[in-house]
Amino acid sequence: MATTASKEVPDGPHGDHHSLRGIFFIVLGSFSFSTMFLLVKVMSQMNTFTLVFYRSVVQIAICLVDLYKKGVNPLGPDSGSVRFYLVLRAGFGAAAVIAWFYGIQNLPLPDAVTLQFTTPPFAAVFAVCLVGEHWKALDMIGAVVCLMGVALIAHPTWLFGNTDAVADAALVTDATDNSTMMKAVAVLVTEVGAAMAGIAYVCVRKIGDRADAVVMVFYYGIISLPMTAIGSKMLLGTWNVLGDYEQFSLMDYFLLLLVGFAGYGGQWFTNLGLQQETAATGTLATSTQIVFTFIFEILFLHEEIDIWSISGTALILGFMMVVGVIKLLESDKSAIVVDTDEEKGLMLEPSREDEGYGAAVTLQSQGSNSL
Repeated sequence: MATTASKEVPDGPHGDHHSLRGIFFIVLGSFSFSTMFLLVKVMSQMNTFTLVFYRSVVQIAICLVDLYKKGVNPLGPDSGSVRFYLVLRAGFGAAAVIAWFYGIQNLPLPDAVTLQFTTPPFAAVFAVCLVGEHWKALDMIGAVVCLMGVALIAHPTWLFGNTDAVADAALVTDATDNSTMMKAVAVLVTEVGAAMAGIAYVCVRKIGDRADAVVMVFYYGIISLPMTAIGSKMLLGTWNVLGDYEQFSLMDYFLLLLVGFAGYGGQWFTNLGLQQETAATGTLATSTQIVFTFIFEILFLHEEIDIWSISGTALILGFMMVVGVIKLLESDKSAIVVDTDEEKGLMLEPSREDEGYGAAVTLQSQGSNSL
């Protein structure tokens, strides 16, 4: 079916006008993700692998119901290459979520969530190395800005010196040193998670629209189960990721299930919003995750947030918004009427000409940051 131009451009992902309803759903998705992060933070005393395990169980159950209704094979298309990338994407995605949950449990919530937004420059680098995409000026700027933001959030003493107001050097205790070291480790682990997510995003681009998005989430859940058990054995010395039945209360199990529902709800609302809105606008709307986490921090957690963390967050969030505005302007200038099949393909995969940092941000706006 040939694509025809028209003076009237309908509302939707590729129209000149932006859907308030679409933006509402995307923001609601960000709220769901932020709620999941808050629940993970509240359960900081719980084994990270246990949290990821229960989230995966819930997502597997929801995916099976969804795929059954759609009549879609949970294993995806009968293609060796597609299934290979589905498994690869699931493996790196699971590793990223485990690392991010650890970061959320051990860092102030806004810091941990902000560090997750450094995934796009990693994805851009891996896309250049593994897919042969072009390294653009925006990629280089994004990498530098995100690196500066991470440095401000971590503010290591070897780079910034002692930033605490201490009247007497003798008051700097071993506990303070240990706290600084633990924060540095948590920042490093979270950034490793961002890198793993970057590779997962590249796998998504390789899959394209050849597999249903729910199939990708299903693969993530299936692969996560053995990964959580193996990781728990290697790092904690136990295969048990089900939790301690004697210590867990009914409320603990309820919150564990709620983590899974909140995570899936975030993906569902975000994708629903993107069916009516551009990915560029979605990039701006998903940035509200950081706003929600700051609100949750003030209302519920009351953790200490210093000026360095706020500065780093503002730097990363600001650049994300700049990228979103750039993509928004570009999409408005090139708005055309496309047929339904073409729109479906564009929603599932960025344009092949949309490479590097911008493509990674597009994938992140589509809910992939929760993996």
